[in-house]
Amino acid sequence: MSGETYNLILMVIMIGVMIAIGVLVFSFGFMILRWNTAKRRGHVIRLLLSMAAVLCLLGTQQAVQWWIFMPSLAKEQMKVINEARAEEFAKTSVVQVGDAAPDFSLMLTNGEAFSLSAARGDVVLINFYSNWCGPCRLELPHFQQIWEARKNNLRFRMLVIGREETTESVQEFCKENGFTFPAAADPDRGVYSLFAKESIPRTLVISPEGTILFYTAGFYEPDLKRLEVMLDQQLAKLPADQNETAAE
Repeated sequence: MSGETYNLILMVIMIGVMIAIGVLVFSFGFMILRWNTAKRRGHVIRLLLSMAAVLCLLGTQQAVQWWIFMPSLAKEQMKVINEARAEEFAKTSVVQVGDAAPDFSLMLTNGEAFSLSAARGDVVLINFYSNWCGPCRLELPHFQQIWEARKNNLRFRMLVIGREETTESVQEFCKENGFTFPAAADPDRGVYSLFAKESIPRTLVISPEGTILFYTAGFYEPDLKRLEVMLDQQLAKLPADQNETAAE
């Protein structure tokens, strides 16, 4: 519902309320004046009906406002926010969903090597963050849960990359926060610049064929739900002999 439509409905309701109040005042006055006459009954009925009309009209106004107009307004505002978010995302991204993910190599904080080309055939989840980033700090506990739930799947790979962080700072950050997911440092933005120009956090899912299937920027909880659905769908598509889980 547009604001113009709501204002028109509100105006009509208010006119109705004013008329009903006028009838109410008229009926009340004549009811008092003619209390001892036979016409009293008609004035009482009109008084009660006008009171009911006022209450019904005000109730209708509240119903229209809270059940129709406000949800519609929220949807419109969310649409504007999402459009602005999508525009900003497009401006700051180097690659998009459907593109081939650029290859890169990094040394994990545990000393192991990681390269995207070596992870071909696996479902890969990548997240870029920085220690100082507030939204990143809110988001990463969710990524720890994602890691815990899927780490035993041999075809699930995950890497959290500290943009402009050192190996030592990433290690300390993960230790302080109890994060056990695979992590690496990207001190000079060498890897980050392959995917984006600015803005963190950023999250990508890369298919076993090396295609970007999911790509978002910022921390939005609805995105996390879509992310988990995407991961599970992709892992479920892998052949049975590639979708085994490691022994506990």
